[in-house]
Parts: sequence; C-alpha cells; structure tokens
Amino acid sequence: MSRCLAERSIDHVVLERGAVANSWRTERWDSLRLLTPNWQSRLPGFGYEGDDPDGYRDMPETIAFLDRYAEVISGPVETNTTVTSVSRDDDGYVVRTDQGDWRGRTAVLATGACNIARVPALAEAVPPDIATLHSMDYRNSDQLPEGEVLVIGASATGTQLADELHRSGRPVTIAVGEHIRAPR
Repeated sequence: MSRCLAERSIDHVVLERGAVANSWRTERWDSLRLLTPNWQSRLPGFGYEGDDPDGYRDMPETIAFLDRYAEVISGPVETNTTVTSVSRDDDGYVVRTDQGDWRGRTAVLATGACNIARVPALAEAVPPDIATLHSMDYRNSDQLPEGEVLVIGASATGTQLADELHRSGRPVTIAVGEHIRAPR
C-alpha cells in the first residue's frame, strides 16, 4: 500500500505497533512456511530474488523479505506505535496512538484478517490442569507439556502445527469442522 501511495505522490504514514513485520516476528510459530511458492509471494515492484522459486519461504526468509522491502521502498513507517482508536471528524479521521494523534482525509485499516485470537466461550470450561495455547502464542513443541495434543482446526495453521507436533513425537488428534481444505 505504501509504495502505491508514494508512486501517486499521496502523503501517508504507516503505523506499526512493533518493528516492521511485527506479527511475523511475534505471532507466528518458528517452523511456519508460506502457503504460496516463492515466485508467487511478492509485493508491488518487489519479487523473489533467490534460487528456489518453487520453494516455500520459511519464517526467517519471510521476515528478511519484508525488512528488505521496507528498505527498498523507504516507506514512512512509524514503528512501535500502537493505534488505540480511529474516529471521524469534520476533516476526515483522527487516529489516536500511544505516540500522539494523526489526522487524515482517509484511513486504511490493514490489520489483517486474523490479528485477534478467537477463542470460543466453551474454552473456559477446559479444566485448568489441561494446557491450552492459541496458535498466535505457539512457537514450538517445547512450550507444551509431554503427552497427547488435540489441535482444533484443520486449515493451514492447524495442519502445519499438527504436522510439526507429530514430527516431535507426540500423538496428535485434529478436530475438524465443516470446511474445504485447498490443495497445495
């Protein structure tokens, strides 16, 4: 978005609650791999430059890719800035942050589709002696106590985590709802 706005000489700022690629650094598991091949994982004017176009980028490669993109486009990024509210006023929008307020005629909310963990109320009934962990907080199998693991959800995240946990030697059961898994 920033590059496209800059190409059109539109004054803007990107507010990032942490470092560039913050959610990739803090809310993903260590062994995550992208679902799209490297040649297809690109940003405006910036594509894959490695020697494995048909491979799938891992976490460190994804973070490096995003860091490099931020350097190349020299976008106006305000890091370590948490947005606390967005509201309308007569001139457009007021964006309140922990670093001060911003005003603009337009506000683009680019928080991602899954930036807030959704845990059903039923989870409160899980006995306290059973460890529970949302995928946003999971990094690797060492975080979990020994024993069997129930992975709830069989989309991309659930299947990748179930595979990793199985490879770590744990018995794994996947609870699957009604959905269609896209082939890879």
